[in-house]
Amino acid sequence: MKKSSNSISSNSYVTPTYQSTPEPQRRESLFRLERRIVRGCVVLLLAAIALGNVGCSKLKNENSTANTGSHTNTATDNSNTGPSSSPVPPSAASEGTPTTWEANATSLNGKDGQTFTLACSPGGTAHSVWGSDIYTADSSICTAGVHSGLITFQQGGAVTIELRTGRTIYGSSERNGVTTSAYGPYQHSYVFKTPDTEAVVREAEDQTPVLWNTSAALVTFEVGKSYKFKCPSDGKESSVWGTDIYTADSSICNAAAHAGKFTRESGGSVTIELRPGESSYKGTTRNGIRTNDYGKYGQSFVVK
Repeated sequence: MKKSSNSISSNSYVTPTYQSTPEPQRRESLFRLERRIVRGCVVLLLAAIALGNVGCSKLKNENSTANTGSHTNTATDNSNTGPSSSPVPPSAASEGTPTTWEANATSLNGKDGQTFTLACSPGGTAHSVWGSDIYTADSSICTAGVHSGLITFQQGGAVTIELRTGRTIYGSSERNGVTTSAYGPYQHSYVFKTPDTEAVVREAEDQTPVLWNTSAALVTFEVGKSYKFKCPSDGKESSVWGTDIYTADSSICNAAAHAGKFTRESGGSVTIELRPGESSYKGTTRNGIRTNDYGKYGQSFVVK
């Protein structure tokens, strides 16, 4: 029996269905897949850029906030400190050479007239300072900066100092949580450069600020020499020996109050004159101040 011409031989190879797909259609599918991949990469790249910008903006805002707090707090703290509290531009720690809170001007090895801008780190601690507005060169620069109202312990900041020649006397005062000490002659000093530096220095030179426990023993003793001091208000009691003529180790401010120049509550300015010692000193009570008796003492002063 003859087979039909339309029949397929049993030995013929049947082409699999997937091979019957035309080549152009396969290329189009691959092209669409590549486009989807490219689109996904673009989306991921844009998302990364957006997140980066948000992070940078947040960091910038945080830094701006940190740098604007110092001036505001300082102005509040120094409302009653006199010329030294005059506003100065806020400083960022990045503006100066980093330094430690222990560092003083002697370590700079500079010459009189040179200026240095130093950056004090946040979270500082107090270190020794001698002087008031004019400081001994071995005083902590950063701590003196807090005392002057230019920076704070919490936020730190940049300060600019100018090296100067030494003085025969350095005052003492309490400002912004820092109490400085008085001192006699010291060969080098420094001041802070601010818009009113010269006015501040002139006042400190005209009348040396002292605390109520500061005695005349800190000055270089020279009979007949006069010194002018400034005593703060709300004074505290401290020892005095004598009446009208006081031993050199007596409190300058309390002797002035005893002599009637001002009261402990008000404080004020006083000029003393150095005198030779006396064979004895008599104590009295005047103007609410009691002084003590003493025997022979080699140096004395009177209130002018």
